[in-house]
Amino acid sequence: MANIIGLTGQTGAGKSTVREIFYKKGAAVIDADSVAHGITDSNLDCIYDIVCRFSCLVLDEKGKINRKALGKRVFSDKKELEALNRIIFPYILDEIEHLVLSHIAAGVENIIIDGATVIESGCGKMCDVLVSVVADPETRMTRIIKRDGITKADAERRIRAQKPEEFYTERSDFVIRNDSTEADLERNVNSVLKNMVLLKEKVSAED
Repeated sequence: MANIIGLTGQTGAGKSTVREIFYKKGAAVIDADSVAHGITDSNLDCIYDIVCRFSCLVLDEKGKINRKALGKRVFSDKKELEALNRIIFPYILDEIEHLVLSHIAAGVENIIIDGATVIESGCGKMCDVLVSVVADPETRMTRIIKRDGITKADAERRIRAQKPEEFYTERSDFVIRNDSTEADLERNVNSVLKNMVLLKEKVSAED
């Protein structure tokens, strides 16, 4: 039976690096952000719902969602972000469930669902374990600016729009801190994989 691992954490914490380590160890990866982008690019029902809530000002000249315009609006207002999430989460969950079932049918041992909102979206209910990746705020700030080519002010808005670190750590089975070396990070991932097996065996024994 496949192990379904929810991988989450705040922006800039380094989930993508952790995800890559899991992938190199043979895990199948479902990138929730890529799923969301695909849906907002091509799912007409979802696009319609977004426009109804946020107006046509969030569309580009081709009638596609302008992520930069939409992001600027929602990342500066938590209520707006919550409204967007209420619209897109059901579409994302349907697609992720389909992908998970496909990987299970293919006989994959470990399936990673990587997303900043794995917990909030309800996606965590599909998972056997939840893993949070955390890092100190300054490290995250530097990574976001470098990764996305945005200003410090924009990076700060993104950080403020997310839940505090405790929201993730208190709801997770495992926490990986990612503000040290890559070697330390890989050791932490190996530890999670080892302890995940032990946890699953314990749960099975209790059942």
